[in-house]
Amino acid sequence: MRSHSSVYVRRLVLIAVCLLGGFTLLCISGWSLVMNASPSDTTLVTVLRWIPITLGVLTVLAGFFLLYLPVPEDPEDFFLGDDADGIVQKMDGK
Repeated sequence: MRSHSSVYVRRLVLIAVCLLGGFTLLCISGWSLVMNASPSDTTLVTVLRWIPITLGVLTVLAGFFLLYLPVPEDPEDFFLGDDADGIVQKMDGK
């Protein structure tokens, strides 16, 4: 069963989620790390504080990786679905 959205629309949504989610995770966890850090923290606590920041960086990098994937040569493949030719022919009255 085919989905109603194209592969490229899903990819653009995934890119937006990766970039926005990653930057949000970086800002929130970075703020929390700066505001709640203490010189008396143990090594385990320090490592646990850096996990969200690392995940945020990896998520942003995944978003940029998806952003730089190649797009198709034919512009119709980007904007129109597989059955678009049949729909256009019906609109022309043929």
